[in-house]
Amino acid sequence: MATLQKLGDEALCPLNLSNMRIGRSSDNEIVIADDSVSGHHARITRQKAEGDQTEEEFVLEDLSSTNATYVNNKEVTSHPLKDGDIIRLGRTRLKFSTREYQVPAQQNFQKTQKLSKSSIMGFLFSK
Repeated sequence: MATLQKLGDEALCPLNLSNMRIGRSSDNEIVIADDSVSGHHARITRQKAEGDQTEEEFVLEDLSSTNATYVNNKEVTSHPLKDGDIIRLGRTRLKFSTREYQVPAQQNFQKTQKLSKSSIMGFLFSK
């Protein structure tokens, strides 16, 4: 399962839904507490790869954000993600990884996900 990790933080956010919106507003699947991030900044879509229907690909799309979306320091509007890509939303940098990640059984990640250093129950990326 692919994940996002805020650079400098150990907690991982699994990308386990087909569409995950990222932004400052609490109705996003991934909430980033950063004033330079738009309310609804970007979206990651999980889909079948074009040439190989057994593999999945993840596409990052900017949602007309104020401060743009960057992958590896290049501004993007829509971009297929690769293992190790660094995503920048506002001042927040996230690393995309396709390494195997086991979701802890006791956790329900189908709800809004927030990430902090003290809790992996949900996901809130904070500055």
